Amino acid sequence: MEKSQSHQQGSGNEARDVGKQQTPSPYIIKAVASGLQLEDRAGVGGSSSSSNTAKDTKPRRQSLSQRLGLQSLKIIGKDTGGDKGKTTSPVEYATTSSSPQSTVSLGEAEENEEVRANKEEKDDVQRQASSLPKEHRVAEGGGGGAAAAAGDNDSGDDSQRQQKRPGSAKQRAVKVECVEMVGEDMYIGTSDGCIVHYTVATAELETDGAPERFEVSSVDLNLGGKKVEQMIAFPALSKLVVLCGSMVVFYRLPDLRPVPANVIPAIKGVSCIAYDERINNSNSNNNNNSNTRGAILCVARMRGVYIYRLTGELRLEQEIPMEHSVASICQYGGYVCLADTETYRILDLAKIRASPGSDSGHLVLMPTQQPTTDPHTGRIIRPPRPRTLVVGPNEFMFLTSSGDRDTLGVIVTAMGEALRGTLQFSSYPKSITYDEPYVIAVFGGGQIEVFDTRMPDQTLVQTLFDEEDVAAGRPRRICTVSGFYLSTNVSRPEVLEDARDEREEAGEAAPISAADVFGSQKHWRREILGDNNPQAAENRAGRALSRFASTRIVVVAQDTAIYALAHPPQLVRADALLLDEGRVEEAVDMVERAMAADPDPDPNLSDEAAYCFQVAGAVCFRNLLLDDALRYFKRGSLDPRALIHLFPDLVSYLGTLLVPLSRIPLAGGLRRVLGDIGDAPQLAHTGAALIAGSDNEDGDIDRLRETLAADVLELAQRYLEHCRAQMLGSSEHQMPFAPDSLPVIDTALVRLYAENEQDAKLCALVEATDSAVVSDLACKFLMDTGHYYHCSLLYKARTAGANDDGSGSSARTKVLDIWHRLLAGEWEDRRFGGFAEYLAYVRSASGDQHELLGEYRWLVDDGCIDASLQLLAMLSDESVASIDADHAIQATEQTTETVINNTDALRTLVERFVSAAHPRAAHYTTYLVKAYVRQIRDSYADGASDDDAATVLERAAIAERESFACAQASDLALTFRTYLRSIRESNEGTRLRVLLIDTLLCANSQAVEGSYDARQTLDYVADVGAADLLVLERAILLVVLGQIDSAVDLLVNKLGDYAEAELLLLPPTPSIVSAAGQPDISSGVSSSLFSLFRLCPATTPFAASSRPDNVRKLLAIYLELGHSGHDEIAVRLVSRLLDRHRDLLIDSPSSVLAGLPAHWPYSVAEPFALHSLRRAARRERESAVVRSLRESLTFDAKTELAAETRAAGAILLDYSQTCAACKKLLGSSAFVFEPDTEQVKHISCT
Repeated sequence: MEKSQSHQQGSGNEARDVGKQQTPSPYIIKAVASGLQLEDRAGVGGSSSSSNTAKDTKPRRQSLSQRLGLQSLKIIGKDTGGDKGKTTSPVEYATTSSSPQSTVSLGEAEENEEVRANKEEKDDVQRQASSLPKEHRVAEGGGGGAAAAAGDNDSGDDSQRQQKRPGSAKQRAVKVECVEMVGEDMYIGTSDGCIVHYTVATAELETDGAPERFEVSSVDLNLGGKKVEQMIAFPALSKLVVLCGSMVVFYRLPDLRPVPANVIPAIKGVSCIAYDERINNSNSNNNNNSNTRGAILCVARMRGVYIYRLTGELRLEQEIPMEHSVASICQYGGYVCLADTETYRILDLAKIRASPGSDSGHLVLMPTQQPTTDPHTGRIIRPPRPRTLVVGPNEFMFLTSSGDRDTLGVIVTAMGEALRGTLQFSSYPKSITYDEPYVIAVFGGGQIEVFDTRMPDQTLVQTLFDEEDVAAGRPRRICTVSGFYLSTNVSRPEVLEDARDEREEAGEAAPISAADVFGSQKHWRREILGDNNPQAAENRAGRALSRFASTRIVVVAQDTAIYALAHPPQLVRADALLLDEGRVEEAVDMVERAMAADPDPDPNLSDEAAYCFQVAGAVCFRNLLLDDALRYFKRGSLDPRALIHLFPDLVSYLGTLLVPLSRIPLAGGLRRVLGDIGDAPQLAHTGAALIAGSDNEDGDIDRLRETLAADVLELAQRYLEHCRAQMLGSSEHQMPFAPDSLPVIDTALVRLYAENEQDAKLCALVEATDSAVVSDLACKFLMDTGHYYHCSLLYKARTAGANDDGSGSSARTKVLDIWHRLLAGEWEDRRFGGFAEYLAYVRSASGDQHELLGEYRWLVDDGCIDASLQLLAMLSDESVASIDADHAIQATEQTTETVINNTDALRTLVERFVSAAHPRAAHYTTYLVKAYVRQIRDSYADGASDDDAATVLERAAIAERESFACAQASDLALTFRTYLRSIRESNEGTRLRVLLIDTLLCANSQAVEGSYDARQTLDYVADVGAADLLVLERAILLVVLGQIDSAVDLLVNKLGDYAEAELLLLPPTPSIVSAAGQPDISSGVSSSLFSLFRLCPATTPFAASSRPDNVRKLLAIYLELGHSGHDEIAVRLVSRLLDRHRDLLIDSPSSVLAGLPAHWPYSVAEPFALHSLRRAARRERESAVVRSLRESLTFDAKTELAAETRAAGAILLDYSQTCAACKKLLGSSAFVFEPDTEQVKHISCT
C-alpha cells in the first residue's frame, strides 16, 4: 500500500496521486465508478419512459436559475477560428464583436451553451474511452451490457443510440447530475431525467480502478427529460426524495418504487430543497430515532418556504411566505438560511410560528449579487447562483462576490454573528459542501480546494485535481451522500497457501522457519480472512481506528465518472509510522487517542488496534526492546504460534503439532516485520555485538549474548503464560486464539520451564486439570534431559484424564517404572518425593488389587519393609491371603541386624495376616507372641547368662509389683496394664510387654479361638523362665483358655491386681456401658478393662444370675487377705466392694455382716448395714401401702355398684323378652342391662 501525503484520483479505472501538499492531507480520493454508459439502459429492470420522441422534440424551457437571472451567459464567438467553443467574457466579446450593441437572448445563449457543452462532453467521453484498458471499456455492472454486445469500442454505434430516442435528431451524451449512496447502493440522477440504481462493492484503497458494480434498475421520472437536480436519501425511512423539473417526487428504497400519490403526493413548483441536518440521514441504524420522529424537509416553492415532516406520510408543519423567489436554502434545527433574488437571510422558525404575518424571525444578512450591465456592450451580466450551506450546529455559510474574481465565504451563527474567519476563494465555486471541519469547493477550472475552518485564517490545506488531472477529467459537481465505505487491507489477516520449503522439495525433512517462510512470497496464494462488505463496514466504521473509511462526499467528474473523498483512516497513518518509519511511540499514541475518541468503544480490542499493537511489538522485538515488545504483544494478542516460529529449537521440538507459519492468519505488514526478525536467538546473538560495539572484549560480548538469549526466551515464556491464562479464562465462543493453540502453548512451556529449572511452574502445569500438554513430545524431551520426575508427572496426569481404553493403565505403568528406578537408585532426581509420594500415588489405585499386590511384592523383594506394611493395609483380605507369608516374614526379620528393632513391623505384618484370615494366621500369631516373650525375657535379662537370668527376672518382677503397689495405694481402681502403659517409655522391656498384651488382646478381638495357640504360648512362657515376670500375660492366656478362677488367683494373690480381678468377675453392667458398647469413662471403668472382659470365652458364666455369686467369691478372697495379715488392703477392698455391689448381697445381709472380722472398724459395714435396714423398712412400708390401696379399691367398687343399681331401678322383664345381641329369649338365664343403650343381653353375649 502506498504511503503518500498526496491522494489518489482515478483516471478511467486507474488511481493516481494528485495531492501536492507536504503536510498530511485530510482527504484521499478513490474512484467509485467510471466509464458509466448511461445512454444504454434499455432492457434493464425498472421502469423506462416510452415517450422519448415527444420529450426530445418539445421546445426546451429555461431553467430556474435563468428565470431568476442568476446564471452567467456563455457566448460562443463566431469568428474566433480555433477558439470556437471557448467561453468568452463580456469584455472580450466587446473587442471582437462586429456589432457592439447586439445582444443575445437568453434562449439563444442557452442553446449555444448546449452546443458547446455537447461537444465538450463528446470529447471527454472519447478521451476517457481511449484511456481505459481494454478489459475495462465496458461497465462492470449490467448497464454495460448493450455496449459490450456492440464490441470493445465504448463509443458504440450512434445509429443504435438514435433508435432509443426516435424523436431526437442527434443523441446527446447523458451526464451524471447528482449522486446518492446508501451503503452498497448507488443512485445516479442523470441529465435526461432518469435514476439509475447500481450495487457497488466496497472500494479497496490498495487496488487501482473502481470497484465492481452491477446495475440493478433504471427509473425514468417522466418529467420532460429534465435533469435530476438533487436527491436526498433517508435510509431509516426507506425514502428517496428527488428534485427534478421543479417537482419533488418520492421513491421507496432500495427498489426505487414510487410512493403512491395518495400516500405522499408530489410537490410542484419547487426551486430548491434541503433537510434538517441536525437529524443525521446516514445509513447507520442508530440515527436519532429517525424511524419514529421522521425527517424534516425544507422546500422552497414559488414565493414561500414550507417545512414538512416526512415519516410514513408527508405532513406540512409550517408555511412561511416570502417576497422573492428562493434560490438556495439549508436548515439546521429551528433555523433556515436561504438566499432569494434580493438578500441572504436567516429564518427563526420558532419566532415566525409565534408571530405569523410579521417580520419577527427574519434576520437579513446582506444583499445577494444582482445582475449588472456591461457599459461597453450594454449586455446584462447575470451573477452566479448564490450558495448557502450548514457548517456546524446553528452555523451557516454563504458566498458573496464583489464583482471581481475573488469570492468570500462568510460563516455566521444563527444570530448573524461572525465568530469564525472568512474563507477567500480564487473564484466563485461551481459546487461547494461542508464535511466537518472542512469546506470543499469545486471551481470552474476543475480544481477542488479543501479549507480547514478550525484554523483562524481558514487555511487552504489541500488541492485536488490540478491542471494535469483536469486534462484527464474535470470535476463538475460535489455531492453529500448518505454514506459509503472504503476499506484498506492493512490489518486484515491473511493465510498463505502452497508455501513449501525448498529443503522439503529436495526430500529433506526440515521445519519451516520464519526467515524461510517470509523470504519467498512470490508464489503464495493469499486467502483473505475477515469481512470486507458494507455490513461489516457499517459495524466497524464508527470506530475511530478502523480499516474502513466512511465518506459522505462524492465528486462527479468527466460527466460519467464518480469519485469518493474520504479521510485517510487512522489505521493507515499508524501503519505508516510503524512500518515505514519505525516510530513506535508516536504510532501507539495515535492508536490510543483514536480508541479514546471512539464514542462507542468495543469492550474487546478491535482487530485494527490489535494489528497496530502487534506490529509495534514486533518492531520493538526487532530492536531488542523486549519489555516494550512483551507489553505490545499482550495488548495486541499476537498469535502465540507466530512467536514460537521465531525460535527454531521450539519449532523442531514441537514438530507437526505446530502448524506451518504460512497457515497462521497474519496481516501482511506483521509478516514483513516477523520476516525481518527471522531467528530470535540469532537476533540476540547479532544484537549483542551491535550493542557492545567494537571496544568491548570478547568475554563481555559473550556474556551479553547469553543475557540477551535468556531475555528473549523469557519474553517467549511470559507471553505464552499470558496467552494460556487468556484462553483458559475465555468462554468457548470467545477464544482469543485458535483452539489448537493451547496444546502448542502448554507443550512449549514444558520445555521452557525445564530448561530454566522452574520446577514449581513445571509441576503446576503438568498436574493442572486443564493442562493440554502433548505428553509424547514433552516426555521425550524430559527423559533426554534427565527430568525423570517431571516426565512421570506427565504420565501421571494422563492416567487422571484417561478413558476406559487402556491408555490410563499404560501410563500408570510408566509412572511406576520410573519411580521404581528412582527408589532403587538407578536414576537420580532430587525433585522426587520418595516413598511418601510413591505410596500416596499407589494408594490412589486402591481398587486395582492386582497392581497393589504387585507393588507389595516389589517392596518386599527390595527390602522396603515399612512401605510394604503401609501398602499391606490397602490390600483386600483375598489379596493378603494369597501372599507368601513365610517369605514376607523372613524379609521382615532380615531387614535389621537384631530382631528387637523390627518387632513392630513383624507384629503389624502378622496382625494383618490374622485379620485377613490367612490359612496360617494362628501359626504366625503364635510365632509373633513367642517372639515378643523371647524379646521381653532378653530385654529384662540384659545379657545375663541362663543361670543368672531367672534371678534377674525375679528381681525385676518384684520391683514392678512393689512399684505397682505404691501406685495402687492411692487408687484401688488402677490396673496393672494401665500402670505398664504409663511407664512404657522407661525401658525397652516395658514397651515390649505393652505390645505383647495388646497382641494377646487384639489378636482375639475377631475370633477368640484359633487366633493363636494359647496353651502353647502359656507353656512357652514357662519354658523360657519368664513365668514370674509375665503374670498378667499368663492371666490373659488363662482367660482365653476359660480358666477364670486360676486367672483371678494370679491377679489377686500373685500380682495384686485387684481391679483387674474385680472387672474380670464383674464386667460393667448396662448402667455403666454406653450405647456404643464402650464403657462409660465417668463410671471409672477404663477401656482396657472392658477389652479384657470381651475376651472371656462364651462358656464363662457371666450372666446376670451369676453376678451375686461372683461378688461373694470376691468378698471371700478379700476376707482371706485379711486373715493372711493384709488387713489394711482387705478393709479397703471389702468396703469398696460392699459399697459398689451392695444390691447383689441384699438378700443375705446378715450372713455378710457375720463374716466380717470383729476387729474391723464399724465404718466398713456401716454403709452396707444402713442400706440393708433402709431397704427392709422401705419394703415394709411399701407392703402396708399396697394393702391399704387394695382395700380402698374394693370398697370404691362396691359403692359404685350400689349407686348404679339404685339409679337404674327395677328391671321388669316378661317371658317374651329377647337378647339384644343374639335375639333369643332370655328365659331364666342371667342377663345384663346396659344403662347407656337400655338394652338387655345375655350375660354371655356381652
